[in-house]
Amino acid sequence: MVTTLDDFSSFDIETQPGGSKRVYYLEVAELTSGDILRLAALVAKGAEPGPTLVALGGVHGDEYEGPHAVRLVFNTLDPEQMAGTFVGVPQCNVPAFAAGTRTSPIDGLNLARIFPGDAQGTITERIAYNLGEHVIARCDFLIDLHSSGTSTSIAPLIGYYRSASERGRRSLDAAMAFGMPVLWGHPEVGSGRTISYAHEREIPWLYTESVGGGWLNQTHAQMYATGVTNVLKLLGVLEGEPDRQPHTHHLVGDGNNDVTAHTTLASGYFVSQLNVLDRVKKGDLIGRVVGLAGELKNEIVAQNNGVIVLLRANPTVAAGDSICVVTGEIDLQT
Repeated sequence: MVTTLDDFSSFDIETQPGGSKRVYYLEVAELTSGDILRLAALVAKGAEPGPTLVALGGVHGDEYEGPHAVRLVFNTLDPEQMAGTFVGVPQCNVPAFAAGTRTSPIDGLNLARIFPGDAQGTITERIAYNLGEHVIARCDFLIDLHSSGTSTSIAPLIGYYRSASERGRRSLDAAMAFGMPVLWGHPEVGSGRTISYAHEREIPWLYTESVGGGWLNQTHAQMYATGVTNVLKLLGVLEGEPDRQPHTHHLVGDGNNDVTAHTTLASGYFVSQLNVLDRVKKGDLIGRVVGLAGELKNEIVAQNNGVIVLLRANPTVAAGDSICVVTGEIDLQT
């Protein structure tokens, strides 16, 4: 069943009958062209009551695994066999998706940096406000499905909140169940994100990353879909046990890449000497930025010991661009 609502505030899953699936088209704002910007919300509400899990895809417009995964999960769910609710928003940043860019071509804003948004603000600010107020704030668990987009490569990972608190324990349990090869725990959460919005409301959360590249990697999309299904099982929304997979790395550190990234001092052509998940020591050479004739312009060296979790993939760089992130590592049994 497809329902179109002319106001995001009318979106209320409480009124949806149990044991049903619905597709909602939620209007955000009128564009200057006169067209209406809408987001799709896919809701599978179980025959029995239980927790609500929200899965988001496409917060950045050049990340394609998350949107596909959200649809895969929704299409496989049988609400008669559920005790709880799944809410999926497959394409959160529709303007950026239409342009194939990380940020919105309308206002230039990054949807992953402006939560809680503004009900009367620009298009991206309104998307953030409506997703936060009417979707994330109503859930019991949030999963934001990112990948690395077109400029960087990131290890296939699941990010979680690392804390000794009950919320931290729930986040780690879900991360372990999700099934990605790399765990990355964050003691702190950067502001403006979907997960920080949830965090401030004491809602446990996870997020994903993967290699990306500006095209759909169906293998990674299926990993995401399996992971979301695993968390639905862990929460008791679905019957059965999660399909747990072995982990290769357990990383810990600040996930605010805007602050922690190694940057280049010069524009040019970046050539990496290492790969994602390589271990480095402070001072190790990570890569070089060269000029048109190959002349050296900048050397990027590790500023700390750790593991490369993010690495520039697109060689075209400008001064100040992020090149890599080196984060800490702990024993897999910790």
